[in-house]
Amino acid sequence: MSRNNITNPKAVNWHCEAFCNYRCKFCYAGFEQQRMQPKISLEEGLQIIQDLAVQGVEKINFVGGEPMLHPHLDQWIKESKRVGMTTSIVSNGTKMSRKWLESMRPYLDWLGLSVDASNDQMHAIMGRANASEFKNGVSGHLVRALDIAEMANELGYGIKLNTVVTSANAHDDMTEIVKKINPTRWKIFQVLKIEGENDGRVEALLVSESEFDRYIGRHVKSLASTSIQVVPENNDAMLGTYAMIDALGRVYTNKNGFYLYSRGTVQNDGFASCWNEVSPGFCHDAFDARGGEWDWESSTGVAL
Repeated sequence: MSRNNITNPKAVNWHCEAFCNYRCKFCYAGFEQQRMQPKISLEEGLQIIQDLAVQGVEKINFVGGEPMLHPHLDQWIKESKRVGMTTSIVSNGTKMSRKWLESMRPYLDWLGLSVDASNDQMHAIMGRANASEFKNGVSGHLVRALDIAEMANELGYGIKLNTVVTSANAHDDMTEIVKKINPTRWKIFQVLKIEGENDGRVEALLVSESEFDRYIGRHVKSLASTSIQVVPENNDAMLGTYAMIDALGRVYTNKNGFYLYSRGTVQNDGFASCWNEVSPGFCHDAFDARGGEWDWESSTGVAL
């Protein structure tokens, strides 16, 4: 939808939960300010979703923090499907039991799992572990993620896989793990430094463009015989190409390596007004160039 030469995004990432039970050292979604504020209500969240649909948003991606920690997540996913949006989640797998996956199958189109390494020793180094595991220098993340992926495949979910490439895993071979998870799309991110979020702790994990490219090249070659779409995103591709809402309902973008937030919130001021404030930090051409719009209505088995 366009108005006054401002075009609304087709896809929005809603960081609906600021808290996370993992301790990933590279995380750029710390959201310390948001954690100190009360959570928005069920009704406010429903209002946000309804407004997004009116404004022409076609896909909503529930992210965090860890979205599965939010008490209203299930209702918000169901409402998003009711108003006609494609629904997606990116999670570390917390609370994703078979019962939950079965109950949400009519409403949730895409399940995104974050897996960074081919073994949990490497996950432990990166902090991809829950708080108790992190304290003891171990991780059980890969085992949990593989179990969830197996169940999700059985239930016919569309599956996405997210991997962050850092100095700790740039040499890793994920081929067999990716084949086991069998995602439609594998998004591979170059670890990103965001001012005010992870600067001061992510520097040792940064990788060069050439290191990232080598990682991509190896896996494109090793997965060439599969139908898995390998979707790389270096730092340039990530900046200014995501339309986001935080846990307080503010709209924000990340064009220049830091977050630019709207003064108002979607539940109080409407998405159009908030997007108008931050839209200069979003580039539709760059969004298209990184493959931001893809065939998200296919391969899910859920009618829109």
